[in-house]
Amino acid sequence: MSWLLTKFAAVEMVAGRVLADVETSILPGNWEIEDILKFVLSLLVYGLGAAAVLGVIIAGIQYMTARDDVAQVAKAKKRLIEIVIGLVAWALMFTVLNWLIPGGITIS
Repeated sequence: MSWLLTKFAAVEMVAGRVLADVETSILPGNWEIEDILKFVLSLLVYGLGAAAVLGVIIAGIQYMTARDDVAQVAKAKKRLIEIVIGLVAWALMFTVLNWLIPGGITIS
């Protein structure tokens, strides 16, 4: 996968004259595959946290505006239960990955 991390120098030419050197790279040149995986993992962790908070807020609003509507209260409770199940599943997966991968995985 070193080809992904290699910087390429492209030269912009017009009418045979070199105008500028343009560096084309998706990632910084000093990133290893481990750094990329840690970045993706931290992005997923923070994204999951944001989604869970947003889901809890939506469920809370649903619950508060339900008043006497039993169906709306049931929907709000179901949403909260699904959020908790998702967080528990994520924690289990993270724990299993830490157990399987030598040295574990860290988020920094």
